[in-house]
Amino acid sequence: MPNGFQPLAVEREIAEEMAATLGRIGAVFARSRERAWEAMEGWESCPAGEEKKKARRARALWEALDEAERLRYFLIVQREAMGLRSHEEVERKHPLPRPPGRPPAAGDPASPLLAWPGAFSRGRRRKSSG
Repeated sequence: MPNGFQPLAVEREIAEEMAATLGRIGAVFARSRERAWEAMEGWESCPAGEEKKKARRARALWEALDEAERLRYFLIVQREAMGLRSHEEVERKHPLPRPPGRPPAAGDPASPLLAWPGAFSRGRRRKSSG
């Protein structure tokens, strides 16, 4: 350490747990993201004449995207709790499929106008609390 101070054992444990929790939600999100991309590929590859099959695959795609977006939200909340405030990196490194006609999810880092609940009011409180 630069000042000669060694981190306390509890500080190391907290840092390890923070990294572990971020890793766990990241792994769950990654699996869900892969399922969403697979569902997107299945929907796109469906022949044009099979409307019922296309509708089933569209429902499966929407469900997979709902789950992936929910888990991405959890990942962003976990990052916020750890003090990481910039989330554009999440969208850049881990994009989700964007089928035509589907609006961006709430909390989508690529859509700053659609924020997760409380994001704008939290920012105002932070500025006025000091």
